[in-house]
Amino acid sequence: MIKLFTLFNLAGLLLFNLLFSGGVSISQDLPARMDPGTEVRVTVTVNKEQISGFAKLQIDLPPGMRATAIETRGASFTFADGKAKFIWMALPAQPSFKVSYTLSADAGINGSFPIGGRISYIEDNERKTADMPPSTITVGNAALAAATAPAATPDATAAPAEAQAPAPAPEAGTPADVAASIIPDGAVTDTPGLPAKQGPGQVGGSRTITPVSNTEVLVEVTINKGLLRGFGKLQENLPAGFTAVATANDEAIFSTGGRMAKFVWLNLPSKSELKVAYRLLAPAGSDGSFTINGDFGYLLNDLTQRAVIGSSTFQLDAQAAVAVAAPAVKAPEPEPAQPEPAATATAQQKDPQPAAVHEPAPKITAALAPETGITYKVQITAAHREVGKPYFVQRHRFNGDFSIEHHEGWIKYVTGRFDRYGNARDQRQAYIDAGHNFPGPFVTAYNNGDRITVQEALMIAKQSSVQ
Repeated sequence: MIKLFTLFNLAGLLLFNLLFSGGVSISQDLPARMDPGTEVRVTVTVNKEQISGFAKLQIDLPPGMRATAIETRGASFTFADGKAKFIWMALPAQPSFKVSYTLSADAGINGSFPIGGRISYIEDNERKTADMPPSTITVGNAALAAATAPAATPDATAAPAEAQAPAPAPEAGTPADVAASIIPDGAVTDTPGLPAKQGPGQVGGSRTITPVSNTEVLVEVTINKGLLRGFGKLQENLPAGFTAVATANDEAIFSTGGRMAKFVWLNLPSKSELKVAYRLLAPAGSDGSFTINGDFGYLLNDLTQRAVIGSSTFQLDAQAAVAVAAPAVKAPEPEPAQPEPAATATAQQKDPQPAAVHEPAPKITAALAPETGITYKVQITAAHREVGKPYFVQRHRFNGDFSIEHHEGWIKYVTGRFDRYGNARDQRQAYIDAGHNFPGPFVTAYNNGDRITVQEALMIAKQSSVQ
């Protein structure tokens, strides 16, 4: 009976720890006092649980104090403007570890000073922060400092508050924004003929452009990184008005903004060669020669380096594009003045009851091979009638391929075909970032061509990987 009671207690304690254990936390072992002009050792303990990938530990020091790294556990260390920073591209594997630094005090300071800090990390593609409980260290004789304080200058009473480092400015919350803080974006340039150039560590890359139509090209970039690990960012400078849609990201986070397309790796894959690709869509009426420039930024020995991908030039013929689009414009059944399709808001919502179905206009579809296994697409809109490609070009500035599905009384317009949910999700975000203003878009899932929910697809894919 006693053994059974003990077993229940242990089980209850384990359950309590699982339910109520804290998240990421940090604490410091800081001496209570030190003499001016001397130095002491400070140890910081990081309890990270299962968090991995990028993280930054920052210690805020008062004026007159400096930090020098002792043990970094693989982090890059910098100290400037009263801030000591430990930055990991990939955190240590252990759930708890320690780092240490030497804290030095100038000969002219005296008093009690608070020292605090925080750790920032990425979890589920979101930036999170855990604060370190502040500790106070006394420099010099505490009693003497208190006795002489009234006789000091009028600003002396404010010294402890001023000594504390100001609150840090808000930091960006996405991995792509973290990227910009580590490796700043380069200037956008349209200069043709820029040669490719290897960066330190024999890191380099190349670009291939393949025409798809008179308004679209496929851009593929290969990066030869060797044994390089840690952080990396490919920046592609696009021609004005063009839109990029990722088709292969090789574990990178893809984003677009302004005239830039970026592939960001918080921790580069172990393979020596990376390959990414994106579709480059031209604005209406594009004609002539256009240039893409780009580079690959990375960290080597804690220093920012760049390998120049160089420039690539391609040609577009707007007159040929108009000729291709002309037959679709001459549809037997003219489109209504306001043919904006009604769309579902999320993949889980039921479609509304269908309205009267009109005679279909010619549809534009991509010729795809039969689907097998679990696949994903992006639904961009839904309607009760079919519209052609010119409608999407005029209304949404979208001239990419799409397919039409008849599902639950609706005509649904979908794009792409992806083997992984993450790639389809990135494509959806790329449409949003590009400003196409689709009533969707959202990810749809299929099993051997039959439409199912995304949750079902993820479960089936997981079961298949286990078998």
